[in-house]
Amino acid sequence: SRETADFFESVVVLGSRRDRDGANLAKAVSNWLSGELARLLNAKGMGIDDISFGPAEMVDLLDLIDDGTLSTAMARSVFEEMFDSGRRPAVIAEEKGLVQISDAGGVQPAIDEAFTQNPQPVADYLAGKEEAMRFLVGQVMKITRGKANPQLATRLVREKLESMR
Repeated sequence: SRETADFFESVVVLGSRRDRDGANLAKAVSNWLSGELARLLNAKGMGIDDISFGPAEMVDLLDLIDDGTLSTAMARSVFEEMFDSGRRPAVIAEEKGLVQISDAGGVQPAIDEAFTQNPQPVADYLAGKEEAMRFLVGQVMKITRGKANPQLATRLVREKLESMR
């Protein structure tokens, strides 16, 4: 619809002013509008003119994903709340405790705990079973209740395992 196209264009223009890569931004906005937003609009029998947030909040949500504050799954939950309430995504994420742990110091205690609680997978990895690392990363995600940045957790688990060789 014309309204959706206008909303899309407003988000892309605003996001571009924030030094975002235009092509990646346009794709991300398109995915969110045709996916999550369309789903919610259809489920609630609404049009895009009825939503309670604007382009600035959409760019804020995309920024939180890009800077590693929110995973895509966390962002979906925040988006749904944003859709219902019109509140800013950072406020919703903070209130729901959905902020992703993206620093090594925040993830390291969970890695240490995962290694302590699971000595057999550690030994398996050291014996050449590479797939044991995925189990350990899963344990880190479980310990952090899914809040650890998965790429960071994987890198740190691999580094710790390799340092043990």
